[in-house]
Amino acid sequence: MSYFKKQKCEFDNPVVIMGTFDGVHLGHQKILQQLKAKAQQVNGQAVVISYYHHPLEIIHKKTFPYLLTERDRKEKLLKQYGADCVLFLDFDHDMAQMEPTEFLEKIILEEVGAKYLIAGYDTHFGKFRQGSYQFLKENEKKYNYQVELVEPFKIHNRIISSSLIRDFVREGDMQDVAQCLGRYYTVSGTIIVGQRIGREIGFPTINVQPDDVNKLLPGIGVYICDVLLGSEILKGVTNIGYSPTLKTVNIKEIETFILDFDRDIYHEQVEIVFHKKLRDEQVFKSKEELIEEINNDVIKTRSYFANK
Repeated sequence: MSYFKKQKCEFDNPVVIMGTFDGVHLGHQKILQQLKAKAQQVNGQAVVISYYHHPLEIIHKKTFPYLLTERDRKEKLLKQYGADCVLFLDFDHDMAQMEPTEFLEKIILEEVGAKYLIAGYDTHFGKFRQGSYQFLKENEKKYNYQVELVEPFKIHNRIISSSLIRDFVREGDMQDVAQCLGRYYTVSGTIIVGQRIGREIGFPTINVQPDDVNKLLPGIGVYICDVLLGSEILKGVTNIGYSPTLKTVNIKEIETFILDFDRDIYHEQVEIVFHKKLRDEQVFKSKEELIEEINNDVIKTRSYFANK
């Protein structure tokens, strides 16, 4: 019996780190650097154990957070920053009831065969999250493995964490998000047919349906963004919200006006890269006021990219 989803990588001397790694932020990247360095030191492989489904999605769905990183993108980022192999635990209610000792013995030691472990300061596993760095350290000699601790990563004396970044995303503080991630925040999705109201006022937009329903969207507002379409990098203005001046349907949407662009790209894949929030979404008294404000948004967006 395997505790993991099907994997395509092989290893014979794994150096292992565990965690959800949502966002793969600078703190995670620090851990991955230490993981890679240790793997090189012992002529082994850097192996990350993560979760196919976020644990809270299984055990406490009411508190399940929207996620910073889609699973496929997370795997790519983990490998980009140092992992040789990413294993996704097929986490379920039975696994949630595993005592830390059983989790350590059956998964980390028996199935993965780890002799070297890297643990973050907030590493937790097993029933009620009782497994920790301290637990791993106390059992080091008993099970004949080595464990190293990675201290938290701080910016301006504040510990970088996925929950902190989620707060920034919800507030629309995309520059703070970028500082914590070490890159801009993105949302990937498919371009779908909208109501085509933007075209009527001279600003045709693409409507984006996110690939992952659990993806955390930036807070309601208007943003400067890149639009990645195939090999093209385009510039745009994205509105996340309800377009209250033009629409009466209360549906939250992602709409992007792409600068200097006029092609039919329905049903294509796109990635929106959020640079900076321009303003909150507003209700305007007339279409003319809305058009004037969108023109201002476009001018500010052009100026932003011209000065980068």
